[in-house]
Amino acid sequence: MADRAIIPGASQEFLGFLGGAFDAPRVVKDNPDAGLGILQAAFMIGYTIAIILSGHYVHKIKWKPLVFSGLCIWWLGVLGSGNAKQYNSFYVLLFSRMATGCSEAAFQVVAPPLIQDRAGARAGFWLSVFLMGLPLGLSVGYIYGSHMATSVLWGWDWAYYWMCIGSFPLLIVFAFVRDRTNGGILSGEEEKEEHQEEEEEDEATTTTDDAVTSSTATLEPLLPPPRTSSPNITINNNNNSAQNASSKHHDNSIGDKKDKFTILSEVKTCLNSKILVSLSLGQAAIFGVVTALGTFGGAFILALQLFNDEKVAATWFGITAALAGVIGTPLGGSLVDKILARYGAGDTDNNDGSGGGGGGVRGEGVDDSLRHPIIASILPRMNALVAVGMVFIFPTLAMKDAAFFLCFLFVGWTLLFATQTGISICAMLSVRKAHRPNALAFISIAGHLLGDVPLPIVLGLIKDHLAPGCKVGEDGSFSNPDECSSQEKGVRATLAIAYVWVLWSLVFFEVARRLSRIEIGKRRSDEINSLLLLEEDSNGAAAANGEKNNSTFQYYHSKFQPTTPRQSS
Repeated sequence: MADRAIIPGASQEFLGFLGGAFDAPRVVKDNPDAGLGILQAAFMIGYTIAIILSGHYVHKIKWKPLVFSGLCIWWLGVLGSGNAKQYNSFYVLLFSRMATGCSEAAFQVVAPPLIQDRAGARAGFWLSVFLMGLPLGLSVGYIYGSHMATSVLWGWDWAYYWMCIGSFPLLIVFAFVRDRTNGGILSGEEEKEEHQEEEEEDEATTTTDDAVTSSTATLEPLLPPPRTSSPNITINNNNNSAQNASSKHHDNSIGDKKDKFTILSEVKTCLNSKILVSLSLGQAAIFGVVTALGTFGGAFILALQLFNDEKVAATWFGITAALAGVIGTPLGGSLVDKILARYGAGDTDNNDGSGGGGGGVRGEGVDDSLRHPIIASILPRMNALVAVGMVFIFPTLAMKDAAFFLCFLFVGWTLLFATQTGISICAMLSVRKAHRPNALAFISIAGHLLGDVPLPIVLGLIKDHLAPGCKVGEDGSFSNPDECSSQEKGVRATLAIAYVWVLWSLVFFEVARRLSRIEIGKRRSDEINSLLLLEEDSNGAAAANGEKNNSTFQYYHSKFQPTTPRQSS
């Protein structure tokens, strides 16, 4: 993560490099801020390609080789980024930044499902610790890049070289990591395919009982105790009706086994989830603004005359973002844990004792009917965090004191970072278990392609248009400092556009919440229809045998009607 922030932390030096690179395109030389956005976009392009491949092959190969190969490519990309200065080449830097996206892509599709499966009752918290690496790494990289770039002894190329040296031992240690759970396959698909024929034979004898049980599972507290005198009346005569009515929602395990996991089918699965699409659009709005502020934060603060020194500006800006991420992300994870606890997710007292599945897996070991209620419970809290966060961020447009500017920005960012865990959990719950890596890849790609790839470029062009005097020249300073001072309104207008863009997240998160409520309504309707079909068949069977049937459906409705004296049987 830290390598991504070296360029924003040393924006003045990199802008000077872009203006002087021998092979830089004319558009980059004329609009260096846009060139800075192109470099950040190059990282996202490499990340997008890698995450598509990672999300696909995670179903087919062990997760460790997938992550390890990504780390190796990242290491070579960081090395090439440092060499770009030696070669004075824009394209060496461009393609090196593109290569560094591979490692992050592999981690993004592997780590959250592993945490969700193995963290138990604190899955939300530990997922937030993982997600905290993004703001923390970016903030540390921001400060690190600024100090290295302005150092007389080193320079920004050595910021990359030292990162290569420091990460090499970690690369060696990771090579010895062992994971034997599911044979090292993230979702266990390899084992499922090997035993698929045996399981399909068992399905013929178990589907009937599972259909009847699952169709009444959510109504169990209202149903009378099972009758032992005629146990076969309902079971033997309701196979077809119960199975047909409830198969829509209770064949997930069978569907997971039969999935072929082609890239096309994975993309189709994600696009068919309207909730996931809405979440992705909302996340894109937040991603784009956070990345844009990270890319141009130092230049904005200098142009607003809040600080006079780039190193000081980058240091305080990085500390603010780091503290917001370190505090906000775990708070969001704890909030998600409390929400999930209401649904019994991750309750190890109710699992099957295996420690790796059943009821002991938070957010995943619950009944399929609870996935959408959990999403509908999490999203209103996420929207509230975004709304309150923007209430603190918008006043920074009028602030001219650095302390107040950073304090309000800190509170707003803390609340925005608190939403990340909840959105990740909702994304994984919006699809079946086996497609969780694909859902994470989809929401990440959408966030980058619609957010932090185009927005830094667009905001860079807007800033250069509204405040042309604040363009950075080849020497790393503003092209016209006096004119830049008089164009402060143009810089603040650019910030205002970025802040307003975040509000789209409120719209799309609310759309996702409403879609989840629609799914809840459909589920309840199907459950009631299932119960009606069971009632009709059981009544017919009882009448054919000349017996009187005390139906569960009558018992269910008796809970909501005045009691009447019963005739003795």
